[in-house]
Amino acid sequence: MSDGKQILRHWNLLRKLQTRGEGISLSQLATDMEVTERTVQRDFETLQELGFPIEHDADEFGKRFWRMPHDYFRSGPFVLSLTEAISLHLAERLLMPLAGTYLADGLVTVLAKVRSMIPQKAMDYFAALDETIYVHRTGVTDYSSFAGTIRTVVDAAREGVTIETRYKAIWRGDEYTTRFDPYGLVYYDGDLFALGRSHRANAIRIFKVTRILSAEATLDTFERPEGFALEDQFRSSFGIIQANGEPIDISVKFSGGAAVVVEERVWHESQQLSWQPADETLFEQAADEPETLVAAFRLSGVVEFKRWIKGFGDQAEVTSPTWLRAELRDELLAAAARHGA
Repeated sequence: MSDGKQILRHWNLLRKLQTRGEGISLSQLATDMEVTERTVQRDFETLQELGFPIEHDADEFGKRFWRMPHDYFRSGPFVLSLTEAISLHLAERLLMPLAGTYLADGLVTVLAKVRSMIPQKAMDYFAALDETIYVHRTGVTDYSSFAGTIRTVVDAAREGVTIETRYKAIWRGDEYTTRFDPYGLVYYDGDLFALGRSHRANAIRIFKVTRILSAEATLDTFERPEGFALEDQFRSSFGIIQANGEPIDISVKFSGGAAVVVEERVWHESQQLSWQPADETLFEQAADEPETLVAAFRLSGVVEFKRWIKGFGDQAEVTSPTWLRAELRDELLAAAARHGA
């Protein structure tokens, strides 16, 4: 395998040649790259062998200025910078669950063009860039078999067409058929959901795409509510489950590693964090006790929030409201009982 530093240097060298159409001197390249001129010359030789048309012009004093051909970017392949290459690599990996659907077709097309325009020897050489970033996922869903459903839902949402759908309701344990006015798709935590108005419920509902057993366009049309925005449906939710009630204020104490993990991310837009000494009273604070992180949230639904809290075990304690604290206690005790003595 080629040396990683050399590969990155070659990428940066190509980027400089790409952005300096008038050419750049060997000495300037060496200075910018913080290497010797001889190293740059060897890099040129390597890149030329890989198929990149690097050439030079000389001024009246014989000084050489290196560049790509003047028409290279109009008629030939283009070269990505390192950050652009890594961004494409990340996008491809992150959207891999959507491979086989038209939602990922655009990225696949772009990547195919990039790969077809860059010489194969160069592609093989720079393949080591794939080892600089790895996207790790668990519980990945393959949406290729749902490509038709996704296309139907998106087309119907764009054109305002009602669809007839058969849906598998997991929590109720049954299947039912309803007409559905799709307002759009939501991609959340690696899963796709269709949001719209269910005629059966006469209300907005969220259907998980993998549970849509069939979807066919009808002759009926609908109008999306004026001012409707998909993101507005989840402002007071902690996940994908809709919350239609009045928001409530929730306070949680986190300790140990959980406190560090919670502080590292913004879990909800209403989140407010503050550190305080553990067991602080009106008169004094306990000595030799670690600090706790107090997190405040304003949410309408708590189903997914409770699942999140349980994941932190005894390092998370809901302090208010009291009814939510009681619910969590009962559920945790039930879970402990299920696991035996």
